[in-house]
Amino acid sequence: MKFTATFTALALLLCGSAEAQTPVNPLTDFRAYTRDLSSLSGTFTQEVRDKNGRVSRQSAGTFAIARPGKFRFVYEKPYKQTIVSDGVTVWLHDEDLNQVTTKKLADTLSEQPLTLLLDPAASEKSFELKVLESRGSIGYVEAKPRKADASVDELRIAMVAAQPAELSWRDALQNTNAIRFTTLTKNGKLAADAFAFVPPKGADVLKQ
Repeated sequence: MKFTATFTALALLLCGSAEAQTPVNPLTDFRAYTRDLSSLSGTFTQEVRDKNGRVSRQSAGTFAIARPGKFRFVYEKPYKQTIVSDGVTVWLHDEDLNQVTTKKLADTLSEQPLTLLLDPAASEKSFELKVLESRGSIGYVEAKPRKADASVDELRIAMVAAQPAELSWRDALQNTNAIRFTTLTKNGKLAADAFAFVPPKGADVLKQ
């Protein structure tokens, strides 16, 4: 995976600070950041590139994460879609189709990138973490799946100013995925119903 585009995008997060320093150990920073993490919220952009490097999808929205296993990703662009987990069940709501797909969290979380934030203990069991070469003030951590037939590869965490700025990985279809986080709030108060979901009236509900 080439880091050129990622490096340029993440450099903008530094707001032009000339005093930003090369991370001493981004893995230590990542473990320290996630050790006491109970919740995380903010905005994100997501980009998917095909195996030839062409951008096939760009999206943006808001997200919230809470341990153990709870999350809500609300995609606002280019189409409205919501993915919610209450720690047991995952719902995917496609507003255009008025369709909801449900599955068990345990069937989807193992070896997935989000595990690194939702459950650091499990992530250490599923991934081998090691430090990669830093690029200026951006530090990189590689998370290599311990299973040979894992559905993701080349999973990396970019650390900027001692906090995660991006998760990137290659999926089974050889697409390169990148989720970039902005305006992060760590351990902030979330709404009581932040991870609740009730299928809209008239929606088709499919179980996987």
